[in-house]
Amino acid sequence: MMWLAWRQFRAAAYVVSGFLVALGIAYLITGPHLLHVYDTVVKTCAAKGDCNSVMSTFQDDDGFLHHFGNVLLLIPALLGMFWGAPLVAREMESGTFRLAWTQSVTRQRWFLTRVALVVVAAVVATGLFSLMVTWWSSPFDAFNFAPFANFEVRDIAPVGYAIFAVMLGVCAGVLIRRTVFAMGATLVAFTVVRVSIGHWVRPRFASPLHLTQVFQLPFTRGGTVKLGGGLRPGD
Repeated sequence: MMWLAWRQFRAAAYVVSGFLVALGIAYLITGPHLLHVYDTVVKTCAAKGDCNSVMSTFQDDDGFLHHFGNVLLLIPALLGMFWGAPLVAREMESGTFRLAWTQSVTRQRWFLTRVALVVVAAVVATGLFSLMVTWWSSPFDAFNFAPFANFEVRDIAPVGYAIFAVMLGVCAGVLIRRTVFAMGATLVAFTVVRVSIGHWVRPRFASPLHLTQVFQLPFTRGGTVKLGGGLRPGD
């Protein structure tokens, strides 16, 4: 059963593997240079008094590859569309599931084997892509110091999105049983969920923090001003 599932899936796996290899080569060629520039030039620009020009030049370095990392926003959706949605829908639409179900393999094993292969492949592919992007973009992330701005395209977050997208595609295929319609439904549903979480759910995961702090204005004679908030200094 695993052999059959692999034969049906191997073409898509080869395409994604080639893409990852090409991207990995590009990152390996340019990544060490970015790390070297950041360690030797950007970190020491304050002492040399030339930070403005250094920062402008550094942000422009390999701009295409820097913005290309945002493709991680789309990769889970693409995997759900092209890997998850056709997985069952294509079998139902063409009627080939009947042949598989009349063999010695049970329906449960047939379904779980196919889904497990695609989910594992999605985890590996997205994980490798995220690992390369996170490593290559680390100088820019340290330079911009915005740890939450790139949450969705760094570390383990894209892997979770990929698993969700693939399983969403599989569910759409099972319910709709038409490959093209299932792919469209997967894209729409995944986009709605991502936008909803990013704009309305995630900002409410935790209450905003407030700080009360006393400071002295430099142009006054001992006057103080209070900033409103609910935390004591040192909390």
